[in-house]
Amino acid sequence: MSAEPSWTGAFSHQEIERTYAMLTVLEEDAAGPDRHFGLWTGADDPATVEEATERLTALVLSQLDAAPGSRVLDVGCGNGRPAVRLAETSGASVVGIDIDDRALAAASAYARQLGLGHAVRFQHADALRPPFEDGSFDAALAFESTPHFDVAELYGALSRVLRPGGRLVVETPYVRGRITPDLLDRIGPYLSLLNAVSLDPPHTHLAAAREAGLHITELRDLTENVRGSFGRLLARLEKVRARLADTLGDEQAGRLLAAFAGWAEAPEVGAILMTFTRTEH
Repeated sequence: MSAEPSWTGAFSHQEIERTYAMLTVLEEDAAGPDRHFGLWTGADDPATVEEATERLTALVLSQLDAAPGSRVLDVGCGNGRPAVRLAETSGASVVGIDIDDRALAAASAYARQLGLGHAVRFQHADALRPPFEDGSFDAALAFESTPHFDVAELYGALSRVLRPGGRLVVETPYVRGRITPDLLDRIGPYLSLLNAVSLDPPHTHLAAAREAGLHITELRDLTENVRGSFGRLLARLEKVRARLADTLGDEQAGRLLAAFAGWAEAPEVGAILMTFTRTEH
């Protein structure tokens, strides 16, 4: 999918900026502080949203094979919860980058709160132009952040900062099957709200990674385990609809919930977990 998606304009940049801070709070209420998909064993899994997101975090971080002395880059780190957890559980040194200053401030405060400010550093940086020397990281993580980038550019940038043999772990939503105008009508508003530019299928990721000198070592389709996230998130957001309406007005609140509903009700949306290794040459 090109970097000029047909969903651009469903929400204006002003609307995105106006609602983002409010949505951040609401998403944390609805999805827990990790603010990403959850992992369920099936429809009858009694796990809470918080438990399920913790499961997915643990699974994704385990793919990095981080250890004391490792240096890991978290791309699009958001509020920094996975980065802090990685430093806490592995002993690795972690650098998180994002362009959202509010999220970075929250991430830094959380790391200090846990006494891990020495092990995790957060900074404002463009993931397509990471301000680090070639080969300076043992591993890199893109946790549901690739939809914000042209993946060919992103894989090239991350391959550059990985040492030969270093790992890249990517967990991301994708569209299963053909992208149709009807599908874009249903999921486009949500993607616009996230300011997304791509929702690429696995083969596009694999081709971009290969071109960047990254070898795929594992690919897992998580769709059946994460699909439950979407409906649960929508149900929780519906419960705080009054807070949305008080802040944004009834019309805008309705548009936002409709955007979430379109995404939640689209069976074409899947999720994959990929692990790559940078080639030695």
